[in-house]
Amino acid sequence: MLRLRPATIAVCLLPFVLTACGEPSKADDPRTHAPLVRSAAVQHSSDTSRSFTGTVAARVQSDLGFRVSGKILERLVDTGQTVKRGEPLMRLDPIDLGLQARAQQEAVTAARARAKQTADDEARYRDLVAAGAVSASAYDQIKAAADAARAQLSASVAQANVARNASGYAVLLADADGVVMETLAEPGQVVSPGQPVVRLARAGQREAIVNLPETLRPAPGSTALATLYGRNTGAVSATLRLLSDSADRLTRTFEARYVLEGALANAPLGATVTLHIPEGPTNKPVLQVPIAAIYNAGKGPGVWAIAGNPAKVTWRSVEVLSLGDDAARVSGELKAGEQIVALGAHLLHEGEQVRLASQSVASVAGSRP
Repeated sequence: MLRLRPATIAVCLLPFVLTACGEPSKADDPRTHAPLVRSAAVQHSSDTSRSFTGTVAARVQSDLGFRVSGKILERLVDTGQTVKRGEPLMRLDPIDLGLQARAQQEAVTAARARAKQTADDEARYRDLVAAGAVSASAYDQIKAAADAARAQLSASVAQANVARNASGYAVLLADADGVVMETLAEPGQVVSPGQPVVRLARAGQREAIVNLPETLRPAPGSTALATLYGRNTGAVSATLRLLSDSADRLTRTFEARYVLEGALANAPLGATVTLHIPEGPTNKPVLQVPIAAIYNAGKGPGVWAIAGNPAKVTWRSVEVLSLGDDAARVSGELKAGEQIVALGAHLLHEGEQVRLASQSVASVAGSRP
């Protein structure tokens, strides 16, 4: 019978002992731990206005074009240039228009000669028919020819006037004082009548154009506060002049035009403006949460509420009213003071146990959305 020495047995068992010692405990595996999240308390929102960003525009903005077709010979203005009423903006090649005017003038000369000849014939035949030398029917034919010649002369004169006016349309003039917002054509380009070539913003009142959501419908004539980006002029009053009744097909928002007053009455066109529009009374409490707490997995925005011991998360749907730099104003299935997940919301699922980080996200009550 074969007997193994103790040393041999120890050598055989050594790999198993080393393997057992090297296996980590499942309790020490971080993958089995509950997710670590940071929390924040839901705050009451003291702000009763919503902010929207828009642009400064003129009340009247026109796309100007030539009244005749032709090749652009010269562009006389640049984008952003201030122009006066009657100032030339662009010029067409006048050669063809001049030839058309000359041709129509020659047609007038021919029609005038024809009208004179038929008028003389009608006078002679009037005397002859009175003397009985020609029949009345022959006189009627001559008289009809004279009437037709006179009508043709009038038509030729009118066409000559049109051609003369058309030659004057070779120069596009500003129809009002304003600022050139954009030039839509360049020298060498052939344009058709009415094709826009210059976009002109008329001088006068400045307006702020913003797009409002379906949930906000201020009454025409209501006021808001407007601030211009990069200017230290402070907030000025703005009055709602127009709120579109038709929503944009893509964004489902409504265009609103606010008349700017005070220091912004002459704000530069195209500048960025922010409007703070007061909200009407609502039955829903308006709360404030960190922006990072809001998560949307495809079923609408919401937050994870933390409750219980051990802490577990529960999904709460919310409606986002406005967004700020680091906080959002919401309403929904929340209460002020509730703890919510502020960081790590995209890693969680319903009823999951979580661990709270020792440092919670700072209060957002003082942040303005």
